[in-house]
Amino acid sequence: MSFAASAAPRAALAGFVALIGLPACVDRPVRADEPLANVVADGKPWEMFVVKRSASNILVFRPDGHGTISDSLASIHPTWRAIAGGICIKPRPDDAERCLQLARTTGGIEASQNGKIIWVLKR
Repeated sequence: MSFAASAAPRAALAGFVALIGLPACVDRPVRADEPLANVVADGKPWEMFVVKRSASNILVFRPDGHGTISDSLASIHPTWRAIAGGICIKPRPDDAERCLQLARTTGGIEASQNGKIIWVLKR
């Protein structure tokens, strides 16, 4: 079923956009100077816990700057780019880009904005 065919997936998609409106263990060694955006964008799934909504999603960012964020109802296909200390995400082509700082913690990788944790990634 396409998003155009049903209002329910459209509503879920809108929820994802609001979610990003802006969330570890790593399978390979990580250089200390490697940007965390590149660690996140390894093409493998992450559990994305969105703090404000207390909701979990699946995030997959690929090295080519594209990705997917999904739950059991819908998916969006954002683009991303690395910046110093973080990542910038554009949920849809017409949406504004939102940049977040990334930090490694004992529980995963946290994405924050203005000192507030937005989401946490775990494997």
